[in-house]
Amino acid sequence: MNGRRAVVIGGSLGGLFAANLLRASGWSVTVYERSVADLSSRGAGLGTHDSLFAVLRRIGILVDDGIGIRIRSRLCLNPDGTVHCEVPIASVATAWDCVYRALRSALPAPQYKGGMALDRVKQEQDVARAVFSNGAQVEADLLIAADGIHSTVRQQFIPDAKARYAGYVAWRGAVDAADVPPEWHRLTSEHMNFCFPEGELALSVPMPASASGGAGRVQITWFRPADLEIGLREWCIDDAGAGRRMSIAPGHVRPAVIDELKQRAEILAPQMAALFRALQNPVLQPIFDFEASRLVFGRVVLLGDAAFVARPHVGTGVTKAALDAALLADNLLACGSDLNTALKSYEAERLGYGRRLVARGRELGAYLEAQLKPRDERRQGELYRSPALVMRQFGAAGEAQA
Repeated sequence: MNGRRAVVIGGSLGGLFAANLLRASGWSVTVYERSVADLSSRGAGLGTHDSLFAVLRRIGILVDDGIGIRIRSRLCLNPDGTVHCEVPIASVATAWDCVYRALRSALPAPQYKGGMALDRVKQEQDVARAVFSNGAQVEADLLIAADGIHSTVRQQFIPDAKARYAGYVAWRGAVDAADVPPEWHRLTSEHMNFCFPEGELALSVPMPASASGGAGRVQITWFRPADLEIGLREWCIDDAGAGRRMSIAPGHVRPAVIDELKQRAEILAPQMAALFRALQNPVLQPIFDFEASRLVFGRVVLLGDAAFVARPHVGTGVTKAALDAALLADNLLACGSDLNTALKSYEAERLGYGRRLVARGRELGAYLEAQLKPRDERRQGELYRSPALVMRQFGAAGEAQA
């Protein structure tokens, strides 16, 4: 052990990547997560990069055929369900819960503490102290903020930095492959499928089976424009009549909203409509983007979604978190006792990468964002004049095609 201690705030994927990688470098690391529940039921399908698998292998996680589903190509479906065009991009899709379970298993149980909501951070010379809402305090040489888009740590150090609502949402969920009509099984299990109703976008992606087993899953995601006041905030009134401004807990969307959505699904290709109607509890995901102006504050460093949030069209959020953690670990190892130099180097490299990723997400989502503007101002929709072009550039495997 090198005698160094790190505290990680946030027990989702970014925090687990950081904790596992720093432990491998000789650091003593503990993860503190606000939720008391197991997080493995969260998340959805994930696009992958070779670099994501490389980081998993570096941690010692076996990467085999069970971690992902091979996708043959990308198909654009006409409104009647026939294939309009095919883009021959092969890729591998995995699932959030598959990666999460692997990372949690790699981290010794005593190094992960749930039910620990951060209140604030204090710094004294070269020590960062996490102060939790239950009164507990923990000191460390380094505090890693991996607590997501609404990061408590970031709000303390950059209080004016706010995530930006993009003007549209994603309704999503996963359907067991066994519940997909047999005549559509090959289409949904071997291909990434797109359909383009005017002003909207829907897609399906195969996913590996859940921990309970089965023949795999299919994720359906439906992007829809939503005005902040008369769309999103109304949808965020839950089944008990309570509402938060811009989010709603999974499983609490009002039945009337779900019924209306399932009726509206008739504008989708029939395969997509059937998948969406099969969802028991569609998840509402408002689309945001965010970029921090700084990543380092003394002995505090931002990582993952606490630092940058790109729209899901880029499909690289988890890979970015893995690469953030890997670069941080590499710099800390290379600089030895000089933590300040290591953190400055990390910040310099990841600021540029994060900004580029956010910009790419905005470009791919510009057509959807523009739908709330007057029709003659929707110039951002030029990309969507060619479904094949969108399909080539969309997601993790599309980045190399851009």
